[in-house]
Amino acid sequence: MPIYGYVCNKCGHRFETLLYANETASCPTCEGTDLDQQLSLIARPAKAGPDVPMCDGAGGCGRCSPDLCA
Repeated sequence: MPIYGYVCNKCGHRFETLLYANETASCPTCEGTDLDQQLSLIARPAKAGPDVPMCDGAGGCGRCSPDLCA
């Protein structure tokens, strides 16, 4: 089962959830279902060489934005 990340359009809450077949996600804060699905990374990127910065989880690596690393 994939884990999906969402942003609630009603209250702005960001969350991830595990969905089974035919389930619909809802916000755990306001129970809204008007959600934007986000890219959900399984693991942080690994170093590819000595000059490639490791993702710091705060967007400082320059490869992603802080909201994707959070």
